Amino acid sequence: MTSLDRTRTGTESSAAQYYPWLPVLSTLAVLATVLVLAFTGNTAAAVAVAAAGAAAGGIHITVHIRR
Repeated sequence: MTSLDRTRTGTESSAAQYYPWLPVLSTLAVLATVLVLAFTGNTAAAVAVAAAGAAAGGIHITVHIRR
């Protein structure tokens, strides 16, 4: 009889474990940089970093519908 268990066997790579956190960490890094630049009076640099962060990233939502 075949097994219906779809649990992965073996170990996952370390990059695969931390991949979901990569966008979160990069967003926090851009936000912290923008805040530091804004509070130190470098508004033009803060706007440039915010624009680069928005262009490089973004929100990507994937919905999987099971029936």
